[in-house]
Amino acid sequence: MIRSMMMARKQSGKGGTKRPAFVPGLLVVRIKEDVVANVPEIRRITATTARALHLPEAIEKPLQILHSRNVIREVVPIFAKELSLRPSGAHLSAMSFTRSVRDSENEDLRGINLLRLSPKADLSKIEKQLSGVKGIEYVHRVPARWLAHATPQATSSDPLVNRQWSLRAIRWFDTTPLPDASTVKVAVLDTGIDATHPDLAGRITAYNHDGTSTLDIIGHGTHVAGIIAANPNNRVGIAGICTPELHIWKIFGDTPADDGEYYVDELMYQRALNAARNAGVRVVNLSIGGGERSRTEEFLFSRLVQNGAVVVAAMGNEFEDGNPTEYPAAYPGVVAVGAIDEASRRASFSNTGRHIDLSAPATNILSTLPMKTSAARKKIDTKYGAWSGTSMATPHVTAGAALIISKQPGWTPTQVADRLKTTATKVPDMGSKTKTADHGAGLLNLKDGLS
Repeated sequence: MIRSMMMARKQSGKGGTKRPAFVPGLLVVRIKEDVVANVPEIRRITATTARALHLPEAIEKPLQILHSRNVIREVVPIFAKELSLRPSGAHLSAMSFTRSVRDSENEDLRGINLLRLSPKADLSKIEKQLSGVKGIEYVHRVPARWLAHATPQATSSDPLVNRQWSLRAIRWFDTTPLPDASTVKVAVLDTGIDATHPDLAGRITAYNHDGTSTLDIIGHGTHVAGIIAANPNNRVGIAGICTPELHIWKIFGDTPADDGEYYVDELMYQRALNAARNAGVRVVNLSIGGGERSRTEEFLFSRLVQNGAVVVAAMGNEFEDGNPTEYPAAYPGVVAVGAIDEASRRASFSNTGRHIDLSAPATNILSTLPMKTSAARKKIDTKYGAWSGTSMATPHVTAGAALIISKQPGWTPTQVADRLKTTATKVPDMGSKTKTADHGAGLLNLKDGLS
Protein backbone atom coordinates (compact mmCIF):
# COMPACT_ATOMS: atom_id res chain seq x y z
CA MET A 1 0.00 0.00 0.00
CA ILE A 2 1.24 3.47 -0.87
CA ARG A 3 0.96 5.65 2.21
CA SER A 4 1.57 9.20 3.30
CA MET A 5 2.02 9.96 6.96
CA MET A 6 -0.94 11.82 8.45
CA MET A 7 -0.74 11.51 12.16
CA ALA A 8 -3.86 11.61 14.25
CA ARG A 9 -2.76 13.88 17.06
CA LYS A 10 0.49 15.81 17.42
CA GLN A 11 3.65 16.19 15.41
CA SER A 12 5.61 14.43 18.13
CA GLY A 13 4.61 10.78 18.09
CA LYS A 14 4.29 8.29 20.90
CA GLY A 15 7.13 8.55 23.35
CA GLY A 16 8.05 11.99 22.01
CA THR A 17 9.45 10.66 18.72
CA LYS A 18 9.72 13.41 16.11
CA ARG A 19 7.70 12.77 12.97
CA PRO A 20 9.70 12.72 9.73
CA ALA A 21 9.32 15.61 7.32
CA PHE A 22 8.87 13.24 4.35
CA VAL A 23 7.18 9.88 3.81
CA PRO A 24 9.62 6.97 3.52
CA GLY A 25 9.67 5.14 0.21
CA LEU A 26 7.76 7.58 -2.00
CA LEU A 27 8.78 9.96 -4.77
CA VAL A 28 6.67 11.96 -7.20
CA VAL A 29 8.18 12.14 -10.69
CA ARG A 30 6.77 14.22 -13.53
CA ILE A 31 8.08 13.44 -16.99
CA LYS A 32 7.91 15.60 -20.09
CA GLU A 33 5.33 14.45 -22.61
CA ASP A 34 7.78 13.96 -25.48
CA VAL A 35 9.59 11.28 -23.47
CA VAL A 36 6.93 8.72 -24.44
CA ALA A 37 6.41 9.91 -28.01
CA ASN A 38 7.98 6.79 -29.53
CA VAL A 39 6.63 4.23 -27.07
CA PRO A 40 4.11 1.97 -28.86
CA GLU A 41 0.49 1.63 -27.73
CA ILE A 42 0.26 -1.63 -25.77
CA ARG A 43 -2.74 -2.56 -23.67
CA ARG A 44 -2.02 -6.22 -22.97
CA ILE A 45 1.37 -6.99 -21.48
CA THR A 46 3.16 -10.21 -22.39
CA ALA A 47 6.81 -11.21 -22.29
CA THR A 48 7.06 -10.29 -25.98
CA THR A 49 5.28 -6.93 -25.88
CA ALA A 50 7.14 -5.87 -22.73
CA ARG A 51 10.44 -5.96 -24.60
CA ALA A 52 9.08 -3.36 -27.03
CA LEU A 53 8.55 -0.82 -24.28
CA HIS A 54 11.51 1.52 -24.19
CA LEU A 55 12.01 5.09 -23.05
CA PRO A 56 14.84 7.30 -24.32
CA GLU A 57 18.16 6.03 -22.98
CA ALA A 58 18.77 9.14 -20.86
CA ILE A 59 15.78 8.34 -18.68
CA GLU A 60 15.62 4.55 -19.07
CA LYS A 61 19.18 3.87 -17.94
CA PRO A 62 18.89 5.33 -14.41
CA LEU A 63 15.52 3.61 -14.00
CA GLN A 64 16.98 0.26 -15.03
CA ILE A 65 19.77 0.67 -12.50
CA LEU A 66 17.24 1.34 -9.74
CA HIS A 67 15.15 -1.66 -10.85
CA SER A 68 18.20 -3.94 -10.95
CA ARG A 69 18.97 -3.01 -7.35
CA ASN A 70 15.34 -3.67 -6.37
CA VAL A 71 14.96 -0.04 -5.31
CA ILE A 72 11.85 0.64 -7.42
CA ARG A 73 8.91 -1.51 -6.30
CA GLU A 74 6.15 0.12 -8.34
CA VAL A 75 5.52 3.01 -10.72
CA VAL A 76 1.96 4.36 -10.58
CA PRO A 77 0.52 6.85 -13.10
CA ILE A 78 -1.41 8.79 -10.46
CA PHE A 79 -4.07 10.33 -12.67
CA ALA A 80 -4.53 7.51 -15.19
CA LYS A 81 -8.17 6.77 -15.92
CA GLU A 82 -7.73 3.04 -15.25
CA LEU A 83 -5.71 2.91 -12.08
CA SER A 84 -6.33 -0.80 -11.58
CA LEU A 85 -3.78 -1.52 -14.33
CA ARG A 86 -0.49 -0.95 -12.49
CA PRO A 87 2.46 -2.75 -14.12
CA SER A 88 5.85 -3.15 -12.49
CA GLY A 89 9.32 -4.22 -13.58
CA ALA A 90 12.08 -2.49 -15.50
CA HIS A 91 10.40 -2.60 -18.92
CA LEU A 92 6.92 -2.09 -17.59
CA SER A 93 7.84 1.23 -15.98
CA ALA A 94 7.77 2.57 -19.53
CA MET A 95 4.11 1.60 -19.75
CA SER A 96 3.29 3.44 -16.52
CA PHE A 97 5.05 6.59 -17.71
CA THR A 98 3.29 6.31 -21.06
CA ARG A 99 -0.13 5.91 -19.49
CA SER A 100 0.54 8.91 -17.23
CA VAL A 101 0.72 11.00 -20.42
CA ARG A 102 -1.75 9.34 -22.77
CA ASP A 103 -4.48 8.26 -20.35
CA SER A 104 -4.47 11.16 -17.89
CA GLU A 105 -7.82 12.29 -16.48
CA ASN A 106 -6.86 15.90 -17.20
CA GLU A 107 -4.41 17.32 -19.72
CA ASP A 108 -2.68 19.56 -17.19
CA LEU A 109 -1.82 16.51 -15.03
CA ARG A 110 -0.04 14.53 -17.74
CA GLY A 111 3.21 12.82 -16.83
CA ILE A 112 2.79 12.71 -13.03
CA ASN A 113 3.81 9.39 -11.46
CA LEU A 114 4.27 8.02 -7.97
CA LEU A 115 7.35 5.87 -7.44
CA ARG A 116 7.07 3.37 -4.63
CA LEU A 117 10.59 2.56 -3.52
CA SER A 118 12.25 0.31 -1.00
CA PRO A 119 11.64 1.66 2.54
CA LYS A 120 15.41 1.73 3.00
CA ALA A 121 16.03 3.82 -0.12
CA ASP A 122 17.89 7.11 0.25
CA LEU A 123 15.15 9.39 -1.10
CA SER A 124 17.27 12.53 -0.96
CA LYS A 125 20.02 10.91 -3.03
CA ILE A 126 17.61 9.43 -5.60
CA GLU A 127 15.73 12.72 -5.83
CA LYS A 128 18.97 14.52 -6.75
CA GLN A 129 19.96 11.82 -9.25
CA LEU A 130 16.65 11.87 -11.12
CA SER A 131 16.33 15.66 -11.00
CA GLY A 132 19.27 15.92 -13.38
CA VAL A 133 17.88 13.44 -15.90
CA LYS A 134 16.89 14.79 -19.31
CA GLY A 135 13.17 14.30 -19.86
CA ILE A 136 12.16 14.58 -16.21
CA GLU A 137 10.38 17.86 -15.44
CA TYR A 138 10.61 17.54 -11.66
CA VAL A 139 11.10 15.10 -8.80
CA HIS A 140 10.13 15.59 -5.17
CA ARG A 141 9.62 13.63 -1.99
CA VAL A 142 6.14 13.34 -0.45
CA PRO A 143 5.74 15.61 2.61
CA ALA A 144 4.24 14.18 5.78
CA ARG A 145 0.67 15.25 6.52
CA TRP A 146 -1.41 14.56 9.64
CA LEU A 147 -4.88 15.13 11.01
CA ALA A 148 -5.22 18.42 12.84
CA HIS A 149 -7.17 17.34 15.90
CA ALA A 150 -6.02 17.15 19.48
CA THR A 151 -6.69 14.39 22.01
CA PRO A 152 -10.46 13.67 22.16
CA GLN A 153 -12.36 14.63 25.31
CA ALA A 154 -14.78 12.25 27.01
CA THR A 155 -18.43 13.16 26.59
CA SER A 156 -21.97 11.92 27.05
CA SER A 157 -23.61 10.11 24.14
CA ASP A 158 -26.86 12.06 24.67
CA PRO A 159 -25.97 15.56 23.45
CA LEU A 160 -28.26 18.54 22.93
CA VAL A 161 -27.95 21.54 20.65
CA ASN A 162 -27.55 23.87 23.63
CA ARG A 163 -24.21 22.17 24.31
CA GLN A 164 -22.89 23.34 20.95
CA TRP A 165 -21.25 26.54 22.16
CA SER A 166 -19.60 26.99 18.78
CA LEU A 167 -22.92 27.70 17.06
CA ARG A 168 -23.51 30.67 19.33
CA ALA A 169 -19.93 31.85 18.88
CA ILE A 170 -20.33 32.10 15.10
CA ARG A 171 -23.86 33.63 15.45
CA TRP A 172 -25.58 30.66 13.82
CA PHE A 173 -28.72 31.12 15.96
CA ASP A 174 -28.93 34.76 14.84
CA THR A 175 -29.01 33.78 11.18
CA THR A 176 -32.59 32.86 10.38
CA PRO A 177 -33.74 31.65 8.07
CA LEU A 178 -30.54 29.99 6.89
CA PRO A 179 -29.94 30.01 3.13
CA ASP A 180 -30.64 26.74 1.33
CA ALA A 181 -27.22 25.20 0.59
CA SER A 182 -28.61 21.91 -0.76
CA THR A 183 -27.20 22.53 -4.25
CA VAL A 184 -23.69 23.48 -3.06
CA LYS A 185 -21.19 20.63 -3.43
CA VAL A 186 -18.94 20.34 -0.38
CA ALA A 187 -16.08 17.83 -0.25
CA VAL A 188 -14.56 16.33 2.89
CA LEU A 189 -11.26 14.51 2.32
CA ASP A 190 -10.68 12.59 5.52
CA THR A 191 -10.86 9.22 7.28
CA GLY A 192 -14.26 8.33 5.83
CA ILE A 193 -17.75 8.60 7.31
CA ASP A 194 -20.33 6.47 9.12
CA ALA A 195 -23.27 6.76 6.74
CA THR A 196 -25.48 4.86 9.22
CA HIS A 197 -25.40 7.64 11.80
CA PRO A 198 -28.96 8.95 12.33
CA ASP A 199 -27.75 12.55 12.38
CA LEU A 200 -26.13 12.07 8.94
CA ALA A 201 -29.00 10.21 7.29
CA GLY A 202 -29.65 11.59 3.82
CA ARG A 203 -26.77 14.03 4.07
CA ILE A 204 -24.23 12.11 1.96
CA THR A 205 -24.49 12.51 -1.80
CA ALA A 206 -21.37 10.48 -2.66
CA TYR A 207 -18.89 8.40 -0.69
CA ASN A 208 -15.65 7.45 -2.43
CA HIS A 209 -13.54 4.88 -0.58
CA ASP A 210 -11.57 3.16 -3.37
CA GLY A 211 -9.59 0.17 -2.16
CA THR A 212 -10.72 0.43 1.47
CA SER A 213 -13.78 -0.51 3.53
CA THR A 214 -16.69 1.86 4.09
CA LEU A 215 -15.78 2.13 7.79
CA ASP A 216 -14.46 5.27 9.44
CA ILE A 217 -12.03 3.53 11.78
CA ILE A 218 -10.61 6.69 13.33
CA GLY A 219 -13.86 8.69 13.44
CA HIS A 220 -12.25 11.97 12.40
CA GLY A 221 -14.09 12.26 9.10
CA THR A 222 -17.47 11.55 10.71
CA HIS A 223 -16.79 14.23 13.33
CA VAL A 224 -15.81 16.83 10.72
CA ALA A 225 -18.81 16.01 8.51
CA GLY A 226 -21.19 16.36 11.46
CA ILE A 227 -19.97 19.88 12.22
CA ILE A 228 -20.77 20.85 8.64
CA ALA A 229 -23.95 18.96 7.93
CA ALA A 230 -25.57 16.99 10.79
CA ASN A 231 -29.33 17.07 10.29
CA PRO A 232 -30.91 20.07 12.07
CA ASN A 233 -34.36 20.00 13.63
CA ASN A 234 -34.65 16.20 13.52
CA ARG A 235 -34.92 15.84 17.30
CA VAL A 236 -31.77 13.72 17.27
CA GLY A 237 -28.42 14.75 18.69
CA ILE A 238 -26.83 17.89 17.28
CA ALA A 239 -27.33 20.38 14.46
CA GLY A 240 -24.89 20.91 11.62
CA ILE A 241 -24.25 24.41 10.33
CA CYS A 242 -25.78 23.84 6.89
CA THR A 243 -27.21 21.10 4.67
CA PRO A 244 -25.08 20.99 1.51
CA GLU A 245 -24.53 18.28 -1.08
CA LEU A 246 -21.89 16.36 0.87
CA HIS A 247 -19.18 14.48 -1.07
CA ILE A 248 -16.82 12.32 0.98
CA TRP A 249 -13.44 10.99 -0.09
CA LYS A 250 -11.77 8.51 2.25
CA ILE A 251 -8.00 8.93 2.04
CA PHE A 252 -6.91 6.72 4.95
CA GLY A 253 -6.26 3.01 5.11
CA ASP A 254 -7.99 0.72 7.60
CA THR A 255 -4.99 -0.58 9.53
CA PRO A 256 -2.37 1.29 11.56
CA ALA A 257 1.34 1.22 10.86
CA ASP A 258 3.86 -0.35 13.20
CA ASP A 259 3.91 2.76 15.38
CA GLY A 260 0.17 2.52 15.99
CA GLU A 261 -0.72 5.54 13.86
CA TYR A 262 -3.05 5.58 10.86
CA TYR A 263 -1.64 6.85 7.59
CA VAL A 264 -3.34 8.20 4.50
CA ASP A 265 -2.98 6.51 1.17
CA GLU A 266 -1.04 9.10 -0.85
CA LEU A 267 -2.41 7.82 -4.14
CA MET A 268 -6.01 8.11 -2.94
CA TYR A 269 -5.30 11.59 -1.59
CA GLN A 270 -3.96 13.06 -4.83
CA ARG A 271 -6.63 11.37 -6.93
CA ALA A 272 -9.31 12.66 -4.54
CA LEU A 273 -8.10 16.24 -4.95
CA ASN A 274 -8.43 15.93 -8.72
CA ALA A 275 -11.74 14.06 -8.50
CA ALA A 276 -13.18 16.89 -6.39
CA ARG A 277 -12.11 19.33 -9.07
CA ASN A 278 -13.70 17.25 -11.85
CA ALA A 279 -16.91 16.83 -9.83
CA GLY A 280 -17.39 20.59 -9.68
CA VAL A 281 -17.06 20.78 -5.90
CA ARG A 282 -17.43 24.36 -4.62
CA VAL A 283 -15.88 23.96 -1.13
CA VAL A 284 -13.17 21.51 -0.02
CA ASN A 285 -12.50 20.76 3.67
CA LEU A 286 -8.97 19.65 4.58
CA SER A 287 -8.56 19.17 8.32
CA ILE A 288 -4.97 18.05 7.81
CA GLY A 289 -1.54 19.60 7.92
CA GLY A 290 2.19 19.03 7.88
CA GLY A 291 5.53 20.61 7.16
CA GLU A 292 7.24 20.88 3.78
CA ARG A 293 5.75 21.96 0.47
CA SER A 294 4.82 19.63 -2.37
CA ARG A 295 4.98 20.91 -5.93
CA THR A 296 2.32 18.46 -7.13
CA GLU A 297 0.00 19.10 -4.18
CA GLU A 298 0.29 22.86 -4.66
CA PHE A 299 -0.50 22.47 -8.36
CA LEU A 300 -3.63 20.45 -7.56
CA PHE A 301 -4.83 23.13 -5.16
CA SER A 302 -4.27 25.87 -7.72
CA ARG A 303 -6.38 23.93 -10.21
CA LEU A 304 -9.15 23.46 -7.65
CA VAL A 305 -9.26 27.19 -6.99
CA GLN A 306 -9.16 28.02 -10.70
CA ASN A 307 -12.11 25.66 -11.15
CA GLY A 308 -14.15 27.64 -8.62
CA ALA A 309 -13.54 25.72 -5.40
CA VAL A 310 -12.92 27.39 -2.05
CA VAL A 311 -10.22 25.30 -0.35
CA VAL A 312 -10.30 25.50 3.46
CA ALA A 313 -7.46 24.02 5.55
CA ALA A 314 -6.34 23.81 9.18
CA MET A 315 -3.46 25.90 10.52
CA GLY A 316 -2.24 22.96 12.63
CA ASN A 317 -1.93 22.13 16.33
CA GLU A 318 1.83 22.37 16.90
CA PHE A 319 2.15 25.84 18.45
CA GLU A 320 3.78 24.36 21.55
CA ASP A 321 6.08 22.24 19.37
CA GLY A 322 7.75 25.14 17.59
CA ASN A 323 4.76 26.68 15.78
CA PRO A 324 5.81 25.47 12.30
CA THR A 325 4.30 26.71 9.05
CA GLU A 326 2.07 23.92 7.80
CA TYR A 327 0.59 22.92 4.47
CA PRO A 328 -1.85 22.90 2.74
CA ALA A 329 -3.00 25.91 4.81
CA ALA A 330 0.05 27.96 3.76
CA TYR A 331 -0.42 27.50 0.01
CA PRO A 332 -1.57 30.58 -1.94
CA GLY A 333 -5.32 30.72 -2.43
CA VAL A 334 -6.13 28.37 0.47
CA VAL A 335 -8.26 29.70 3.34
CA ALA A 336 -6.19 29.02 6.48
CA VAL A 337 -8.18 28.53 9.69
CA GLY A 338 -6.94 28.98 13.26
CA ALA A 339 -8.62 27.98 16.51
CA ILE A 340 -10.27 29.85 19.38
CA ASP A 341 -11.53 28.56 22.72
CA GLU A 342 -14.72 29.30 24.66
CA ALA A 343 -13.25 32.61 25.87
CA SER A 344 -12.59 33.78 22.29
CA ARG A 345 -8.84 33.49 22.84
CA ARG A 346 -6.44 31.60 20.62
CA ALA A 347 -6.56 27.93 21.56
CA SER A 348 -3.22 27.01 23.17
CA PHE A 349 -2.43 24.43 20.47
CA SER A 350 -3.33 26.57 17.44
CA ASN A 351 -0.49 27.51 15.10
CA THR A 352 -0.04 31.14 14.12
CA GLY A 353 1.42 32.90 11.10
CA ARG A 354 1.03 35.66 8.55
CA HIS A 355 -0.92 33.35 6.23
CA ILE A 356 -3.82 32.79 8.67
CA ASP A 357 -7.13 34.10 7.29
CA LEU A 358 -9.61 33.77 10.16
CA SER A 359 -10.44 31.68 13.21
CA ALA A 360 -13.28 29.45 14.37
CA PRO A 361 -14.29 27.51 17.49
CA ALA A 362 -12.10 24.48 18.12
CA THR A 363 -12.13 23.33 21.75
CA ASN A 364 -14.56 20.68 23.03
CA ILE A 365 -16.57 20.74 19.80
CA LEU A 366 -19.50 18.33 20.00
CA SER A 367 -20.17 16.35 16.83
CA THR A 368 -21.00 12.96 15.38
CA LEU A 369 -18.84 9.84 15.72
CA PRO A 370 -19.27 6.36 14.21
CA MET A 371 -21.99 4.32 15.90
CA LYS A 372 -19.74 1.34 16.65
CA THR A 373 -16.36 1.01 18.32
CA SER A 374 -13.18 0.21 16.43
CA ALA A 375 -9.55 -0.59 17.16
CA ALA A 376 -8.90 3.17 17.23
CA ARG A 377 -11.88 4.20 19.36
CA LYS A 378 -13.19 2.97 22.71
CA LYS A 379 -16.85 2.74 23.71
CA ILE A 380 -16.88 6.33 24.94
CA ASP A 381 -15.87 7.51 21.46
CA THR A 382 -19.06 6.45 19.68
CA LYS A 383 -22.23 8.23 18.51
CA TYR A 384 -21.15 11.71 19.70
CA GLY A 385 -17.99 13.20 21.12
CA ALA A 386 -16.37 16.52 22.01
CA TRP A 387 -13.02 16.84 20.21
CA SER A 388 -10.55 19.70 19.94
CA GLY A 389 -8.17 20.92 17.25
CA THR A 390 -7.90 23.13 14.20
CA SER A 391 -9.49 20.13 12.47
CA MET A 392 -12.70 21.16 14.23
CA ALA A 393 -12.32 24.87 13.41
CA THR A 394 -11.91 24.20 9.69
CA PRO A 395 -15.39 22.71 8.98
CA HIS A 396 -17.04 25.72 10.63
CA VAL A 397 -15.47 27.93 7.95
CA THR A 398 -16.18 25.35 5.24
CA ALA A 399 -19.88 25.48 6.14
CA GLY A 400 -19.77 29.29 6.23
CA ALA A 401 -18.30 29.33 2.71
CA ALA A 402 -21.05 26.98 1.48
CA LEU A 403 -23.75 29.27 2.89
CA ILE A 404 -22.22 32.31 1.20
CA ILE A 405 -22.05 30.45 -2.12
CA SER A 406 -25.70 29.43 -1.74
CA LYS A 407 -26.55 33.16 -1.73
CA GLN A 408 -23.93 34.20 -4.28
CA PRO A 409 -23.38 31.18 -6.59
CA GLY A 410 -21.47 33.26 -9.13
CA TRP A 411 -18.81 34.43 -6.70
CA THR A 412 -15.20 33.38 -7.16
CA PRO A 413 -13.21 31.67 -4.38
CA THR A 414 -11.44 34.97 -3.73
CA GLN A 415 -14.75 36.83 -3.31
CA VAL A 416 -16.03 34.16 -0.90
CA ALA A 417 -12.80 34.25 1.13
CA ASP A 418 -12.89 38.04 1.25
CA ARG A 419 -16.47 37.97 2.52
CA LEU A 420 -15.52 35.54 5.29
CA LYS A 421 -12.66 37.78 6.36
CA THR A 422 -14.26 41.23 6.08
CA THR A 423 -17.26 40.18 8.16
CA ALA A 424 -15.30 38.31 10.84
CA THR A 425 -15.74 39.43 14.46
CA LYS A 426 -12.71 41.16 15.96
CA VAL A 427 -11.86 39.33 19.18
CA PRO A 428 -10.53 41.22 22.24
CA ASP A 429 -6.93 40.06 21.87
CA MET A 430 -6.75 41.74 18.44
CA GLY A 431 -7.05 45.19 19.97
CA SER A 432 -7.40 47.78 17.22
CA LYS A 433 -5.73 45.62 14.56
CA THR A 434 -7.70 44.37 11.56
CA LYS A 435 -5.56 41.23 11.28
CA THR A 436 -3.15 39.37 13.54
CA ALA A 437 -0.97 36.30 13.26
CA ASP A 438 -2.99 34.67 16.04
CA HIS A 439 -6.52 35.19 14.73
CA GLY A 440 -6.29 36.37 11.14
CA ALA A 441 -9.22 38.70 10.45
CA GLY A 442 -11.05 37.43 13.52
CA LEU A 443 -13.80 34.96 14.40
CA LEU A 444 -16.17 33.55 11.77
CA ASN A 445 -19.43 35.55 11.84
CA LEU A 446 -22.32 33.96 9.93
CA LYS A 447 -24.87 36.69 10.61
CA ASP A 448 -22.77 39.47 9.08
CA GLY A 449 -21.32 37.20 6.40
CA LEU A 450 -24.79 36.33 5.12
CA SER A 451 -26.43 39.74 5.53
